[in-house]
Amino acid sequence: MKLSEQIRKDRARLNEMQSAASKLRFIWDYYKAPIIAVTLALTIRLLSLLNNIGRTNVNLYVVLLNNDTIFRECDETVFNDTMNRRGIEMKKKTVNVNTELSIGLSGDDGADMGTMQVLTALFSISDLDVYVAPREYFDYFAANNGFADLNVLIDKDVLAKYSDDFYYYNDNAENQLVQGIILHSDSLLHRAGYYHGDVIIGVVGNAVHFDEAVTFVQQLLRDRN
Repeated sequence: MKLSEQIRKDRARLNEMQSAASKLRFIWDYYKAPIIAVTLALTIRLLSLLNNIGRTNVNLYVVLLNNDTIFRECDETVFNDTMNRRGIEMKKKTVNVNTELSIGLSGDDGADMGTMQVLTALFSISDLDVYVAPREYFDYFAANNGFADLNVLIDKDVLAKYSDDFYYYNDNAENQLVQGIILHSDSLLHRAGYYHGDVIIGVVGNAVHFDEAVTFVQQLLRDRN
């Protein structure tokens, strides 16, 4: 049956119904899939607009999941300084660092689910450039092809220092991508106080500030002790 014919039949059935409740139930039963799809698209778009308000001067957005800022003061200058060392002019620009997201630390399953939804939205609307997280929360987005292949983006001399720390997501592919680098206590982020245990850093595949993200990660890796 053609779509136009289906719509005419549905409209006729709708006109025969007397109560508003029955009409709403009919619309939901037959059109809930497109309604949900449109609502989700509008929600993601709204999140994108809200996240970008006041961020016109941001040239890099970093999320540090499960960081240690709640326990101690960290050196916030590490981000702009790292960009400056790569020759990126930061006088009128800044790095937006989100240190407020955590999962599995509070024992609140509802809050953890909310955080995962926020992260999923950020990945979906390309509103995230660099992601740092413990392995289990890096795996989730790596499984959905969330990260770029650092093997083709980072200089070989830099990568050589991290050959034992490459992060591959096991997707049974013949040519595994280096989707991240495992950072230990000698990393710049650890020395700045943001982490005490091993974490993984990656460049988001659809990042808006993709070049800046690669630049930041490369310099961060160069600064290893």
